[in-house]
Amino acid sequence: MKLNATSRHIGRFLVNSVLFVFLVVPLSLKSQDRASCLGWHSGADALEQDHEIPSPNQRYRVVLGGYSDYNEDGRGLMRVFEGPNLIAKFRLRNLSAGVWLNWAPDSNAFFLMWSAGGALGRYHVRVFRVQKNHVSELRSTRIAESDFAKTHSCDFRGNNSIALRWVNNSDSLLVSSEVYDTSDCGKEMGLAIAYLVRTNDGKIIKRYSKSETDNLYKTCSRFMN
Repeated sequence: MKLNATSRHIGRFLVNSVLFVFLVVPLSLKSQDRASCLGWHSGADALEQDHEIPSPNQRYRVVLGGYSDYNEDGRGLMRVFEGPNLIAKFRLRNLSAGVWLNWAPDSNAFFLMWSAGGALGRYHVRVFRVQKNHVSELRSTRIAESDFAKTHSCDFRGNNSIALRWVNNSDSLLVSSEVYDTSDCGKEMGLAIAYLVRTNDGKIIKRYSKSETDNLYKTCSRFMN
């Protein structure tokens, strides 16, 4: 199977277990931008043991664990703590090859991304807002996913949804939708388009062209070394 340039970048970063590093404008990387590009990653089966991912301000922590592949449905458990106090609990399903979690630099939100298949997908994203002792799930990626699917989709497998990096602390999120990168998805296999969306409601702030999206993927490679 032949991968296009965009998908080769996606596959390499995921297989190497490194969360994407993207710039909205490919200029110098500020310290806060760099922090927003780095995330925690693990294979799904590693969640048989608990893993703690603290927020940047150390006030909150997410604990991922409870992994079980009984009936091959890849279940897990995500708990959110404020100090010693449990403030939210979420059941996870369809965890497979990789699991990523990335806190926003201001510690007011985080996203969880995982593959329900292998290195090529299918990737899913859930976004959470943390306010005091309450955690709410947001639909940050839905509008971008729907916009992409209007003109680009794989009838056999669907599309990948990928979270890239935080922008302006937790105000905005850079995401990407991608046609599943296998030959049964036709001539658009692996096509990816990036979107900058408003975190709270998913409103599209900027839609990138294919060439702009390809450049975003290329730009991040120099920060991976």
